[in-house]
Amino acid sequence: MQPWSNIEITPQDPEIITINNVEKKLGKLPEEAVKIRELITRLEVCHFKVRQHIRKIKDSIKNLTPKTDTTAIGKNHIHNGESVLKNDTTGKSLIGQQYVWALKEWLNDTHAPEISECYDTELRQQIHQWLGDVNPDKTRLVRLLLARMTWDWSSYEDLQQGGALKDLELQTCKMDICHYAFPENLNLLLKGIGQMRAVEEREFEGCGSYNHEIKEYLEIEFSALNKTLELIKTAGALNKNDRIRAWLTACLAKTIKENIKISTSVTILEP
Repeated sequence: MQPWSNIEITPQDPEIITINNVEKKLGKLPEEAVKIRELITRLEVCHFKVRQHIRKIKDSIKNLTPKTDTTAIGKNHIHNGESVLKNDTTGKSLIGQQYVWALKEWLNDTHAPEISECYDTELRQQIHQWLGDVNPDKTRLVRLLLARMTWDWSSYEDLQQGGALKDLELQTCKMDICHYAFPENLNLLLKGIGQMRAVEEREFEGCGSYNHEIKEYLEIEFSALNKTLELIKTAGALNKNDRIRAWLTACLAKTIKENIKISTSVTILEP
């Protein structure tokens, strides 16, 4: 992943320019620092474990040792197949897979007896009720939803058409099992597909969204990170490890800032 790929920025963003210049001035970075930077790039404010992820990133910066193996991120996601169900302790993968089974059955791609003893027949009936009769537009949107939920990016790109259903399509593209509002947001989306109209914007929470509680938490975290940077800036001479910590802290602060649109500037050491 490219640094800053989890936020929307412009090449002219002065804070990004300064932070990137700080990185260049640091020279060759230890592998551990590179991995911590990747953890920051992978941060998603809509993830149901966002608090845990930020805590691990901050601990990683403090010790300059990544607390999470970046290669293991997403290992229990349903895009890796049904074998992950026995390893996922959150229950999210099983719930997601139950929706996948039911949606495939609605499409006539598979049948319940062929699926699994974990198959939720009540959920199947509910989904079939929400979606109603099959038609070409619903079929495309359900296939797009399945591609998004299982990270089938080739099909995901091919199934997007825009047009009259662009708002409903966009909501479909913002669906994943790791969202804090899952599966409630998925239920709303399925009802929308069944009725062939987008969910009211004020009711829908998809990838990239955040609620008031998350926003408040992230504002507190941003403020704390900025105070840390201010203390470092006034600490005088710093060794390379301290400067790496300051750079990583600024990266995390900027990532949080842009995700929830905080107006306060990030305190950054001059390169």
